[in-house]
Amino acid sequence: MPYKEDEAYLNQLIEQATDQALQHKRKHRSLRHRVMMITSAAAVVLLVVGIGLTFIDRDSKASVTTQQVESPIDEFLHSLSDEEVAQLPYYEIEEIPEY
Repeated sequence: MPYKEDEAYLNQLIEQATDQALQHKRKHRSLRHRVMMITSAAAVVLLVVGIGLTFIDRDSKASVTTQQVESPIDEFLHSLSDEEVAQLPYYEIEEIPEY
């Protein structure tokens, strides 16, 4: 060998290289863990928001369908008493005319 190194120097070099490799592995594992946690949190948020929007949309559709739009004729008929309704002329169409 063209160079001579003592045993202590080689042992220190091996120990430093091992420590650096372990620290790099820990950092890599930590980064992977963070990415996985962020991805999981984003998925949970999307799930909660999606479910919430579904319920909000369902509630808004239900409120629209329960609201009855009354025409002026409906308002007039609802304002009549039973006696007044009985006095209204009732017409029956016996035949449907052909056009």
